Amino acid sequence: MGQGGRPAPQDSRASWRRGALLIALAGATIAGPVARAAAAEEHTLKLRMSTTLTMDANVFRLPASADLQPVLGKSSKSDEIKATSVGIRFDKAYAQQRLQFELTGTAYRYNNFSFLNFDAFEYRGAWLWHLSPRWSGTLSSERHQSLTSFADYRSFQRNLRSDDAHRFDLDGQVSGGWHVRAAASQTESKNSAIFLEQWDHRSTAGEAGLKYLAQSGSWVSLAQRATRGEYLNRALNPFSFFDNKFSQTDTELRANWIASGKSTLTGRLTWLDRRHEHYAERNFSGVAGRLEYVWLPTGKLQLKLSASRDIAFWWDATSSYYVNDTLAIAPTWRPSARTALYLSLNRSVQDFRGPVVPVAGSLRSDTLRSEQLGVDWLPLRNVTLNASLQHSRRGSTLAALEFDDTIAGVTLLLTFF
Repeated sequence: MGQGGRPAPQDSRASWRRGALLIALAGATIAGPVARAAAAEEHTLKLRMSTTLTMDANVFRLPASADLQPVLGKSSKSDEIKATSVGIRFDKAYAQQRLQFELTGTAYRYNNFSFLNFDAFEYRGAWLWHLSPRWSGTLSSERHQSLTSFADYRSFQRNLRSDDAHRFDLDGQVSGGWHVRAAASQTESKNSAIFLEQWDHRSTAGEAGLKYLAQSGSWVSLAQRATRGEYLNRALNPFSFFDNKFSQTDTELRANWIASGKSTLTGRLTWLDRRHEHYAERNFSGVAGRLEYVWLPTGKLQLKLSASRDIAFWWDATSSYYVNDTLAIAPTWRPSARTALYLSLNRSVQDFRGPVVPVAGSLRSDTLRSEQLGVDWLPLRNVTLNASLQHSRRGSTLAALEFDDTIAGVTLLLTFF
C-alpha cells in the first residue's frame, strides 16, 4: 500500500503496455466500419504520435538555497523529461448528429528523478446531437491525468491527479435570437498521494439560463449553476475545520462581442458562493471573471490581451481559499502558412484568504511572473515541430515558497490520416 493507505502504483511498463494495447484495439474497432466512409469524408480517423524532450532546471520549484542532497541523495534540481505519446481521434457527422472520440496514452520518463515516472491515459468522447435546427446540445465524457505541479504540492512524492467530467447540455432557440440553455454535469478529482490542501472531491451540478445571439455573431448569456459535492474519504475534523460536504451557487454573465472583422472582445463575470455543511469557518464568496481582447491588425499578426480573476478552495490552517489575479499578453506572428512564432507574458498575484486560526503577520501572497517564446513549424503536411523556452519566477511572503525556473522543450508530432 502507498502513503495514507492508498494502493501502491502499478508497474509503469505493464500499465503502459495495457494502455497501448487498448488504443490499438480501439483503433482497430473504429477503423473497420470507418474505412469505407473515410473515402467520402476525409480525415474521419487520425492516428497521432509525438515525442517531447524537456529540460527543467528546477523540477521541485525550490528556492536557490534549498539542498536536495540530504532528502534525495542528489545535489541537482534539474532533470531531462521525455514524453512519448500515441493516440487516435475519430470525428464524423451522421446527418444532423456528430460523433467524436479521442484516446491518448503518454509515457513520462524522468532521467534524474525516475521515481516521478508515470503513464497518463486520457480520453474524450462527445455526441453533438440535434433534435431539430432549433434544438441541439452535447453529451460528453472526458478524463485528464497529469503530475501535480510542485509549485503548490510541497512534497518529494509523485502525485498523479486524475480529473473526470461528464456533462449533458442543451440549447433551444425559442424566438429570434433568444435561446434557453440547460446543463447537468458530474466531476471528480482524485490524487494518487495525500494532498491536504486540494483534497479528492466529487460534485454534481445543474445549470439553467438564457442566451441572446445577434445576427452579427455576437452574443450575451446569463446562467445560474447549483453544485453539491463531497470531499472523498475525509472525516470531519473540528480542530482543523476539515468538512466533508459543500454546496456552491454560481451566477454567471458571459458575452462575446465581435467589434469588427479584426477584433473580438470576450468576457465572463461570476459571483460564486461556497458553503460547507458543518464548518462555516471554511465558507467563502466573491467575484471571479475574465476579459479577453483579440486583435488581428494584419493577416499574419494576432495580439491577445487578457485579465482574469479565479477563486478556488485551498485548505490549511491559514487559508480556506485563494484569489488569483492574472494579466497576460500573447502576440503570435505567422510569417508563412507553415510557421508560427509566439510570445507569452504573464503576471499573477495569488492571495490566500480565510484563515481558521489566528495568524501573526501577513497572510501568504505569491507573485508569479513568466515569459515563454516558441515556434511551430510544419515542414510536411503530417509533421509538426515545436520548440519553446520558458522562464518563471515566484516571489512570496513565505521565503520557502520562492523559486526561479527555466524550461526548454522540443516536440515532434506525426499525424496519420
